Amino acid sequence: MARFLGRSLTMSDESGRSTKSTDTLPPTTPDGAAASRRGGRSARLPSLGGLIRLVALLVVLAVLAGAVSFVAGWRPSFLHNPFSEKKVDRSSPAVLRSLENISDYHAASAHLEVVVDVEDDTKWIPSSLKGERVLFVGVGTVDSVVSFSGLDGKRVTVDEATKSVTIKLPAPTLGKANLDLKRSYVVARQRGVLDRVGGLFGGQSTDQDLYVRATQQMQAAAATDGQVIALGKQNTTAMLRGLLGALGYTNITVTFEEDKK
Repeated sequence: MARFLGRSLTMSDESGRSTKSTDTLPPTTPDGAAASRRGGRSARLPSLGGLIRLVALLVVLAVLAGAVSFVAGWRPSFLHNPFSEKKVDRSSPAVLRSLENISDYHAASAHLEVVVDVEDDTKWIPSSLKGERVLFVGVGTVDSVVSFSGLDGKRVTVDEATKSVTIKLPAPTLGKANLDLKRSYVVARQRGVLDRVGGLFGGQSTDQDLYVRATQQMQAAAATDGQVIALGKQNTTAMLRGLLGALGYTNITVTFEEDKK
């Protein structure tokens, strides 16, 4: 415990009596601690190690926030990506070249799906080095078309007395196969090492050959099946009977020429 020093003071009052008082000195502490307590406890400054830990924590939090925003595709509105992509459409407007009269009736449509498996090989070279194999699924339609362009007095006979009509039409034909590029897709593409290296320098192959092969297969499949042609005849007959029946004709006969071989 701190030791206290006391000293006696003798004082006299007006009556000549002496009084004795004792003062108690404050405890002594080393290095002037007493003075610091009288002035209040001094503030402690953070150490260098604490500052380093605080900066490291802030850096880690910033990195985590950036990673989360990158994965989620979100960032604060006040931050702008200097490398953001922008699509500019510089296409010119469409130009009308010509007009064409069409007198074809598309009576039915066949929806087809074909698989094209094409492999390009080089003789005496393994396919792992040189070659390409593509598996493509093509989706499209082929229409049954009836031409009304040749209808004249010889092909259409009308009898007002009996309210009868006789129509002789050409046989339905198959229209061009229409490939739906939005629904068609490449299932797999395998390329040799040399082809992959060549693709880095602009030697990328196109899928135009796949589109041609898919449309040819759909055209052949529709011709072999024959259902779309038969359905085209039925729908054309039903359409003409409904149209002429609304005009008051009751006896309507629709015939087709022999199919072209």
